[in-house]
Amino acid sequence: MKIATLGPASRPWLALAFFVISYMVFDPIESAIYKPLAHALDLHMIRDGSMGLLPFGVLMIIRLALDLGVVATLLLILNRRVTDFPLAGPAMLRMTLIGVAIGLSVMVSVILSILALGDATVHWTSQPPALALLHGGGWFAFDFVGAAGEELEGRVAVLLVAQPLIGRRGAILASGILFAGIHLGNPGATDIWLLRLFFQGLLLAWAVYRTGSFWWSTGYHTGWNWASAPLFGAAGSGYLDAGHLFDFVPTGSEWITGGSVGPEGSVFAFVAMFAALIMLILTTPGKTTP
Repeated sequence: MKIATLGPASRPWLALAFFVISYMVFDPIESAIYKPLAHALDLHMIRDGSMGLLPFGVLMIIRLALDLGVVATLLLILNRRVTDFPLAGPAMLRMTLIGVAIGLSVMVSVILSILALGDATVHWTSQPPALALLHGGGWFAFDFVGAAGEELEGRVAVLLVAQPLIGRRGAILASGILFAGIHLGNPGATDIWLLRLFFQGLLLAWAVYRTGSFWWSTGYHTGWNWASAPLFGAAGSGYLDAGHLFDFVPTGSEWITGGSVGPEGSVFAFVAMFAALIMLILTTPGKTTP
């Protein structure tokens, strides 16, 4: 049966079936593409306990391409245009920049709070300015690519599939569950960190509806990730980044420092999300989306 001949009632169910299948085969396809490239370019994702910039960037570009393919197929199945919500919306560049600023500021606040309590120390890594700029700029660029890919999967794809079937609130809930679920295999994953990821997924999905597109969420995701690992040298989702600008050394309680998953697993991260929600409301007009 051709997609063009499908009726409106059957399209959401076909989209759901495609999304489930794509979710199951995503990792094998990603691995089949990345491994030959890594072998040819002599890329090692983890070396001396830290994640390499170039291997991470190559992997994020592959993931983004695959996520774009999934979303494009879903748009075709659902008979939606690329220029429609949630891919496109009002003031996308402005929403991205606001998101970056908020994500960066609240994560920096988390780390400064940990330092203020004396539960961690931080030191400059003494990199030459040119190398620091290369690492800082490179990680920011690839963190943006990675965040865009995760937002395409965890927000755009999920909301496209779930909203016609279970409504807007159900779609937001599904996004939170999936966001926590895809991180179950991260090193050092804790219950409190996974719970925080669930609420973060809710926040990011709600932001898509409020702002009219996924660009605020992508910016926020980028700023949050970049502040913790590449900037301060803390673990980000359980991984350390090579070439980070500062060395963050946790010394106190895991409830405060986040333990092996980094400040993202700190109780302060919950306060940061609430602060981000307030800042989102204050800095965006609150669009009504279809």
